[in-house]
Amino acid sequence: MRRALVLLPLLAFALGMPAQLRAAEPGEAVVVVAGHASAITGLTRDEVTRLYLGERLDGGKAPLKALELDIPPWTREAFYARLLGRSPVQMRALWARLVFSGKGRPPRIVADVDAAMRELESDPNTVVFMPAESAVMARLKPLFAF
Repeated sequence: MRRALVLLPLLAFALGMPAQLRAAEPGEAVVVVAGHASAITGLTRDEVTRLYLGERLDGGKAPLKALELDIPPWTREAFYARLLGRSPVQMRALWARLVFSGKGRPPRIVADVDAAMRELESDPNTVVFMPAESAVMARLKPLFAF
């Protein structure tokens, strides 16, 4: 009974949050998106995997840059598990090796969908993954969905 009293306000808070700020629930669709000014029309699973594993991909005039949203862990875990086949712990270890060796940097984390939209609109070679519902609400260009 006591546990229900603690969880009830949290549930009410989560349901009252604007859709743009809610993260994907476990099992919900996650998409990789770009801004409307981007010339990128789509990405393959392999390209998204390579991009988020630190490889450089050509985006036309400049290489593509990956961003991450500061989102609850289950969305990030779903992204890493479904697409990359790795846990967040494995990804942190990978990025630590790449940073230490000077071969790469992890994607920069932005605070919310609005910050991601500003980044996407200012740099057409930037992509970010987010819950599909947030991407639809923000009217961003989907490049890959899973």
